[in-house]
Amino acid sequence: MKKIVYLVMLVLTLNASEVRDIKMTSMTFAIPSDKNLIVIQRNCQWCHSYGYILNQGKQSKEFWNKLVVRMREVYKAPITARDEVLATEYLYKHFGKEI
Repeated sequence: MKKIVYLVMLVLTLNASEVRDIKMTSMTFAIPSDKNLIVIQRNCQWCHSYGYILNQGKQSKEFWNKLVVRMREVYKAPITARDEVLATEYLYKHFGKEI
């Protein structure tokens, strides 16, 4: 039994010597600030970065509303009816286009 304990300690020691300082890249995305940004921060930022919004491109108001509703209904984001309206307005104002 002692041999197993010593072997485990040796393996752990050897593994510990291989620990390295790894630098992870970080990406930040600029997103417009206005009175409804807090709604986006409160409801969207928990699960994904602003890059998710930016990657959608310019979309219709209907698209943005359906996306917000899907986040609530499918992914169970705790978005209130009021926040649904405000988030849709924000997204369309800054990332919308007429179709």
